[in-house]
Amino acid sequence: MNKDILEKLFAILKAFNISYVLIGGYAAAVWGSVRATKDVDFLADVPYLMIDKVVEALEKQGFSVEYRSGDIGDPVRGVIELEFQIEEDKESVELIQGIKNMPGDIFSRSEKIGMLGIEIPVASPEDLIVLKLLAGGPVDKQDARAIYKIMRDKLDMQYLEKELRRCKLSLESLFS
Repeated sequence: MNKDILEKLFAILKAFNISYVLIGGYAAAVWGSVRATKDVDFLADVPYLMIDKVVEALEKQGFSVEYRSGDIGDPVRGVIELEFQIEEDKESVELIQGIKNMPGDIFSRSEKIGMLGIEIPVASPEDLIVLKLLAGGPVDKQDARAIYKIMRDKLDMQYLEKELRRCKLSLESLFS
């Protein structure tokens, strides 16, 4: 993660009044599930009608940008992938437009965490557990399980259980 890159990105999102929250491996690490990851994932509320303007603004700031729209069976609505070079390494940031069945108040429930000298909104541990279980991959499930075990005494269990039921998931699915 690079401070200058994130500041450029956040300035563009702010200019378009787009809500965003850190998800993925970096967010899981915030809540205690540390694992190797290179890409940075944000859930970003980019309206379809603004995609072209946002992509153009990102390209003007020097990002290499690719947009992929999710198809009907894909749980992800769309992804704006930004690639950039940091010294010898090629890095990427993904702006995920939305995830099917994601918690409705995910942006307002986020917590601001200081990283790299800037404040970054991070999905709450409860919302991240739900997102990880919705994604359903083995690493996602492992992250969700670890966050649950580490944060167990601090989780809003009533909210978490309600969201899991809404998504037709359960706490038991963490351990199966």
